[in-house]
Formats: sequence, C-alpha cells, structure tokens
Amino acid sequence: MAKKPFNSAAGRVWEVNFEIPARLPSLPYPGIVVEEVQRVPEYNIQGRTRKNMTGCQLSCTLEGEGVFRYKRQEYRLTPGMAFLHNHNDANTAYYYPANGKQPWRFIWLAFFSETVESIVREMVSRYGYIYRLPLDGGIVKKLKSYKNYRGTLQMLSPLEAARMVMDILTGLDKHIETEYVETAQSNLIRRVQEYIFENIGNDIGVDQIARSLGVSREHLSRIFRQQLNESPSEYLMKRKMELACKLLISTNLTCKEIAERIGYENSVSFNRAFKHLVKMPPGQLREIGYVPEIR
Repeated sequence: MAKKPFNSAAGRVWEVNFEIPARLPSLPYPGIVVEEVQRVPEYNIQGRTRKNMTGCQLSCTLEGEGVFRYKRQEYRLTPGMAFLHNHNDANTAYYYPANGKQPWRFIWLAFFSETVESIVREMVSRYGYIYRLPLDGGIVKKLKSYKNYRGTLQMLSPLEAARMVMDILTGLDKHIETEYVETAQSNLIRRVQEYIFENIGNDIGVDQIARSLGVSREHLSRIFRQQLNESPSEYLMKRKMELACKLLISTNLTCKEIAERIGYENSVSFNRAFKHLVKMPPGQLREIGYVPEIR
C-alpha cells in the first residue's frame, strides 16, 4: 500500500482568508493568515518543491521551536523568532525538528503580487531572512487579532490590502538591528529560555540554571525582572504548566505520568502547583478541553 502523503494543513488552529475585489495587479495583497501547530518531523516545507508557487510568507514562532534553513545554515525558531521568504525560494526550507520536545506553534501571513516578491527578495538580500519580533505587540499582535474573524472571508479594497501588507513589511525595520546587535541582557534571557526548553522534563531550578549559564542567581533574577517583569522561577513554572495543559488535552497520560514528564517527583506537588497557577485542577481542565492563558 502506498504511503499516505503528509497533510501539512491538518495542523491549522484557525485561519482567515482575504478577498480583494477589483484588485490592482501591481499592489500587494494578503491571501491568508493562519495560526498553526505542528509536532511531527514529517512536517517539512521545501522551497525547491514550490517552483511554480507564487507569493511570500512571514512566519513567527509563538511557542515551542521550529527550524528555518537557508542553504546549509539552520536557524532555531524559538518564541519571537520570525522568518521572511518567497515561497519558491529554492534555498530555503522550514520544518519541525526531528528531536522536537514540544509542539511548534506559529502564526503566518501569505501575501502576493510580483511587486512584493521583488521587495522581499531585496529585503532578504540586504537584511537576511530572520527577525526577532515581540509577541505582545506590533506585527504579531496585529496578526493574532485576526483570530476574532477565524473561519471568515475578509473583504478588503485594493488600497486597504496593500496598506496591510506594506505596514507589516515596513514594520520589520525596527527589528533588523536587534537581530545583529544583541545586548548582554537579551542574550542571557534567550539562553535561559533555550535551557528551559531543552530541560523542561527535568527537575531543574533557578540555582541550577544560573550555574549552567555561569551567572549568579541574583544577577539572573535581576535581569529577568528588568526584561520580562517576572522572576526566573515564575517563568519556569509557567512553561511547565503550559506543557502540562497541552498534554492533558492532547494525550491520555495520567496526572502522575504528566507530573513525571515535566520534572515533578509526585502528582501531589504537581496538582498543587497546577491548581495554584491555572486556577483549576488538572481533571477539570481535561474535561473542558481548552488551554487557558497562563499569566
């Protein structure tokens, strides 16, 4: 029996399509905004297989991790990391990593016109493919706002459509320099986030994280407060409980098994921490079947 082809569209959480009546061919226009979750290595989008596909795409990681590849260079797509490219750029690919530990959640916008394809080619030639975007504002906030219109067809005039695309592209300019000039503080935050992502299933604490990164606990806590307005332990707890919520909904694992998966010695301490942060016991969350926003 022939192997069934992988359906990459199956991971779409929500989408909004756009229609532009009487479109002006030279003006860019959006085609679709999608929030997507992928969790299997079969998800692998290759530019070289899209030779006949037009248009461009801006994608930004919301949770988990993906990979963007340009020729032989790979870039880890952790939360806030975005990439811009033409669909048919044969030098590029993006995919879920073979050793991925968490689902990769990302949001993307596809947009079109011959003019904008030339603009994107010039942008990536000068500035590169990768950008770091804030998740709580700017471009990402704008794209996420379309969730309110999920499942609908949005009608835009040619000028409204062009303005939407160009506002997003020109909005990238404030994030170009930060990709090449990273402060010591932001570098430390990124390293902590990567360490937590890689060790989320272990019984790790702030002292261990600080030692592993060669800084003091006091320095780490101070930088976290300055940059994220929360402590490292609060950040770590939130990431663990976010993963626990997803496992409760997407698997049949018991609370004891989930507790072990995220580094708790027993289900009692896990249940106590879960209820404190999520404001409901694990069993209730599994019954209602959705992941609340954890603050």
